[in-house]
Amino acid sequence: MWPLKRTRKQALFTILDAANSTGKGNTLKVEEFRNIILSLATDGGGDAALTIKIQGSISNTVPDFDAVQSVANHWEYLSIVDLENNSAISGDTGISVATADDYRLLEVNINAIRWLNVNVTARTEGEVTVKALLFTNE
Repeated sequence: MWPLKRTRKQALFTILDAANSTGKGNTLKVEEFRNIILSLATDGGGDAALTIKIQGSISNTVPDFDAVQSVANHWEYLSIVDLENNSAISGDTGISVATADDYRLLEVNINAIRWLNVNVTARTEGEVTVKALLFTNE
């Protein structure tokens, strides 16, 4: 039996780094990757109260993820899967943390997605960091 050769192309990026206000993070170009796992972590103070949503686009140019969706600025909220219990979370709902801390690993379906971002859409307290591990088996 021949040994299987498996190579992996991967990269780790920080999208939000201790974000303490509403708004988008760093936009990633993800079209060359097949899979993405997000690591979400609040600040550990026990008081985080915020909502984050994952945004994606297939546009040729980077959309303005802070602006309203339109024909010229086309993007969508993406559904995610919580790796703790394999539950699907609607993109329009996102993840809400209410006066607590939260630490999660999430999978995002990025089939044919070119641009990805994470947006803090509501916040009254706390900070959040989101890192992305992008990979593909070649």
